[in-house]
Amino acid sequence: MDVRKTADQVFIMMHDLSADRTTNGTGFVDQLNYAGYLEYLDAGSWKGDVFADRIDVRIPTLPQVLDEFQGSEVDLILHLKREDSLEVLRIIQQRDMLGQVIFFGNPSVINIIKKAEANAFTQNDGAPGPDSYERVLNNAIEYNHNAVSVSCETVTKEMINHIKRFNKLVHGSFLTSEYETEVQRLVEWGVDFVLGNHTGKMNNGINLKGDVR
Repeated sequence: MDVRKTADQVFIMMHDLSADRTTNGTGFVDQLNYAGYLEYLDAGSWKGDVFADRIDVRIPTLPQVLDEFQGSEVDLILHLKREDSLEVLRIIQQRDMLGQVIFFGNPSVINIIKKAEANAFTQNDGAPGPDSYERVLNNAIEYNHNAVSVSCETVTKEMINHIKRFNKLVHGSFLTSEYETEVQRLVEWGVDFVLGNHTGKMNNGINLKGDVR
């Protein structure tokens, strides 16, 4: 889930820079107030009529999401966009949810988090391929990040083996097609977890190989 900060300093879950695509509102998130505006927008119509105009389909805040999943078996990947994300870390710490959260972001974000909280689970975004992953791996080694994110489309078995030699988990990012066969390939090569658009098909692909979880 992507975390952005509004003009009135509220952390909300929003992928895009603006509210235009996924709500009936308009404008850049960091220039809009959550109170009195963003909190009331319809965030369901773009997905289908069944989700339109529902009170339970609004833009959630970060605290609302954390309260929903606190103490469950669900881990949350928080994609942090800003360098002031130590505020997010403090919110997580206050709820004693450090063990449920993966901090996902560029080095300027996750380096700061790791320096502030050694027990935070951190990994890079960017999903680099064979030509650029070593820079990210070196950063993970220097700052002791837990995982390295690589592109599902361009990752090679050699890349995975190399990353694992440094005791880093491998996160396959942005699986977008051929979910069953591609997730099988990634699991066989040793990828530890996969970010994709169709979790049902991905799970089918894993189950076809047996009891791998």
